[in-house]
Amino acid sequence: MSAPATRTTRREPVGGHVRPEDFRHRAVCRSVDPEIFFPTAVDGPEFEAQVSLAKTVCAGCPVREQCLSWALGHQPDGIAGGMTEHERRHELARRRGGRRRGRLPRPRTPQRPVNATRAEVAEAGRAAIAAGMSVRDAAGEFLVSPRTAGRWARAIHTSTTSSACSAGIGEGSAGGHRAPLQISHTATQAGTRAEGTRS
Repeated sequence: MSAPATRTTRREPVGGHVRPEDFRHRAVCRSVDPEIFFPTAVDGPEFEAQVSLAKTVCAGCPVREQCLSWALGHQPDGIAGGMTEHERRHELARRRGGRRRGRLPRPRTPQRPVNATRAEVAEAGRAAIAAGMSVRDAAGEFLVSPRTAGRWARAIHTSTTSSACSAGIGEGSAGGHRAPLQISHTATQAGTRAEGTRS
């Protein structure tokens, strides 16, 4: 393996781009061709050789730790701080406590049953709404959308209406619209037939 190619001229920051307290002006890689930190090979022995060359430069750098900290949040590609992009992703996950992106488990709230199925959550949500909880509060407490909590509220209304009708409580039309029944006590008029007698 050959030594990293060094530049004949030192790269100097363009006016105001690098502050004196910035770690990058003390980095060893400033005197090395930046292309070695972005391997052209994707895998195999050539990739390993390119990565090894870049990591050798990083190993002797006095600001390697600062570079790594910066790269974890700002540089998704290439080799920086002595790590490949893949290694940096794993390091970032390790520092965050192993959490990965994607769906996190829903937290348990005081109302939401632990490890409950969707049906159990819906049952508890309907019970809370029936007990007087608002739809908006139910959505927040049970970690569902307001639309879902609204469906629970409509299901409660429908079930209480149908049970009241079937029990003979109240007066309402059979269609469930709760329109009052209109019963006429007068005799039928000429040209009309009484209900229930069809020919």
